[in-house]
Amino acid sequence: MADAVTVKAFQRALIDEFSASVEAVLGSVTTAPVADQAAGPGWRLTATASGDLDGAIVAWVDKAGSELLAQRVMGMDETPDDATVADMLREMWSQAAGALSLKDPFTGIKLVMASAEAADAPTTNVVCDLRFGDVSARLAVGGNAVLVARNLPVPVAKAAASALPNDKLDVVLDMELPLVVRFGRAVMSLRALSALGPGSIVDMERSPDEPVQMLVGDQVIARGEVVVVGGNYGVRVTDLVSPVERARAMEV
Repeated sequence: MADAVTVKAFQRALIDEFSASVEAVLGSVTTAPVADQAAGPGWRLTATASGDLDGAIVAWVDKAGSELLAQRVMGMDETPDDATVADMLREMWSQAAGALSLKDPFTGIKLVMASAEAADAPTTNVVCDLRFGDVSARLAVGGNAVLVARNLPVPVAKAAASALPNDKLDVVLDMELPLVVRFGRAVMSLRALSALGPGSIVDMERSPDEPVQMLVGDQVIARGEVVVVGGNYGVRVTDLVSPVERARAMEV
């Protein structure tokens, strides 16, 4: 990955994914690069990068744009309060970071996004205007992250895929596999199991703050945190196992 992309390319791709997250809620949006540096008050989120990037990635949105964006996303008539704006921004940037980590050539990069905080614009590398409807928000992404040079193994799935004809590759990639989310596990005696009934409580021996596991077969392929999407439960991916281990999980 270090030979394929630059930090700036990753920062621009993160803005594109943020734009896609907004578009999924509001409909058509556009982003336009801006030559000037971002300036003024706004909301900043600092993400810790690991894998093929090391250091911090800083995402920022101007204050007025953040409030308008939160108001449109939340479907509010009045200006949202700071807590609502901060939560919305963290959700959107986290979705963007998670989506980007699943796309080549950025699969070797993981971001853990911190909470949003009110702050002036940082020194940035990429600045864009996000336009939605008749308004816009200025986005900026910077930070001190650097590429980590490493000799990465060729993922098993990619090596196997390259040996397949295109028509057979399409069949393989279209296969549906059961994805299971595991909140926890417990060991119980047969006596305790036979005593279970409506109203019984089973201790899963895990903290509510611990990440849940996502499995294909009996292989853990990712970990994440539980979220609510459109009134349904979902899981935001926060950590992925290596590509080789994920490929092995597909051999079920």
